Amino acid sequence: MIACARDCYDTCIFDSNYKPLDIFPINDFTCSRGIADLKRNSINRIKSAYYEGKEITVEEGIRILAKRIREINPEEILHIDYDGNQGLLTWYYPARLWNYLGSSSTDYSICSAEGHEAIKAHYGSSFGALPEDFVKFSSVVFWGSEASISFIHGWKILKDKYKVTIDVRKSETAKRSDKYYIIKPGSDVYLAIGILKKLVEKGRIRNAELQDKVASFNYSLIEEATSLKEKDIEDLADFYFNEKPLTIIGFALGRSLNGGYAIGVISLIPGLLGIENGFFYSNSQGWGIDFDYLRGTHLYKPRKIINMGEVGDRINEFKIIFVWNSNPLHSLPGGDKIIEAVNDGRVFLVVHDPFWSETAKLANLVFPGLTFLEKEDVVYSYWHNYLVYNEPIVNNPLGITEVNLMHKIARELEISEDFIFEDPWKAVEVSLRNTGISVEELKRRKVVKVSPKVTRKFSIEPFPKPDDLEFPQGEFLVYSSHPNYTNSQFKEIYGERKPIVFNSKFEGEGILYTEKGQVRVIFKKSEDLPSGVYFLFKSSLFDLDGKPINSIIDGKKGKFGGTPLLNIKVQAKPVKLFTLNF
Repeated sequence: MIACARDCYDTCIFDSNYKPLDIFPINDFTCSRGIADLKRNSINRIKSAYYEGKEITVEEGIRILAKRIREINPEEILHIDYDGNQGLLTWYYPARLWNYLGSSSTDYSICSAEGHEAIKAHYGSSFGALPEDFVKFSSVVFWGSEASISFIHGWKILKDKYKVTIDVRKSETAKRSDKYYIIKPGSDVYLAIGILKKLVEKGRIRNAELQDKVASFNYSLIEEATSLKEKDIEDLADFYFNEKPLTIIGFALGRSLNGGYAIGVISLIPGLLGIENGFFYSNSQGWGIDFDYLRGTHLYKPRKIINMGEVGDRINEFKIIFVWNSNPLHSLPGGDKIIEAVNDGRVFLVVHDPFWSETAKLANLVFPGLTFLEKEDVVYSYWHNYLVYNEPIVNNPLGITEVNLMHKIARELEISEDFIFEDPWKAVEVSLRNTGISVEELKRRKVVKVSPKVTRKFSIEPFPKPDDLEFPQGEFLVYSSHPNYTNSQFKEIYGERKPIVFNSKFEGEGILYTEKGQVRVIFKKSEDLPSGVYFLFKSSLFDLDGKPINSIIDGKKGKFGGTPLLNIKVQAKPVKLFTLNF
């Protein structure tokens, strides 16, 4: 048995022939990436260690790295890892070495942290609806979620139900919905407050505390912020009250203006209406898995933790960056500053990856990694509640596992701490103790359902006042997933994508710019984009000159989980193009 370990809601599960299982909610189908995985596995692979472009052995690379580590203070080492593979032994366990050394860490804030913390502030947990709950609803609101592309199994369950989409553009999900509302970027919280205000005024929610809070928002302010009319807001309030829909809350909201407040207030709507299991954001924190134990932070803490949006701006604090399970040049703000620091010799960049990613190509020292098709692991989902024992199905693996590499580095550093060398499967056993599932049972049964471990509370606070919010004005750059890519992955199969920025005004080559700098892109007109909104697929985050698009992001972080504001205010200008309606 094997599970796709990527950063994806669906977490497809396959048999030993890599055929999707015919169990709910996998239902015998997968996406365009899952179909291509076996083919991709042999393309663009890192097959050896490399030092300054020259092929070396893994052992030679480890000696080079260990020498560098000994020459600096631990906090001058930054490890960057994220959810390229969410296997417990791939992502979490390897951090033990770096935490033991006292190196610096990121705060893992780049994606879903803002929403997790915002919802937890109201409910005590961000855990929401399970697939079995999806089936029970007769209607659904997709709020900032491109579910028809990035959440295909959830979409399959919901596609025949009455669908309403709220987004900043006419997304594919909006086009396939029964009704959609296009609002200004960063105005989602105003709309959610407007819906609650209507429900209070109509006596459908009786809560004196809430009544006082929504009273400070008048409809003229909400209309100006969202671009919707009061009648639209009333229609949505009526829909919520009469139909009791499931609300799917997209991760993208947490990366947008007022994002944490937006996600929190949106999640309050079903709670205040008594809609049981009425929202879904992410269930990853509800299974009882002890991620801290796996990372070793129960014993050893990083000496310094920095926000993921600040890595570029704080690059001079580090002399070694060790990267695994992520592609920071593609995903982190300030990727251009990482490039400059490595090229100038100020930072020694080490990458462990199965594929020649943009970050691997830049690195001084590269170690070959294994894909999830080539190694044992345990994979969980942030939607369904299956835990999967991942067994390799590809013979002749091309690299070294994260666990083995970290152990080899530790031995070269003459570390003998039992904590570092704890049998990884014993560590997994301990991390699963609250799930009620043992490693023996998991290896025997291959796929086991986990019961949620959630403690609930309910609080309207924190609820924003008008002064807590930044009013949405100006033009914005927004992103979403392409059906053939998982962020920067699958360029080996579907090709490099040009930085095409869809918008309502320009055709041809041009510039997007902020106070942080500018990037050269290709503009393409689309009727799906309202004025002032520029849209880019997340698989196209390098400009025409190879500069990271994220170099123009200022790294401003959210108020709840610190998630960097990626959907940013921008300005645009033509270069080699003609303009229409400009």
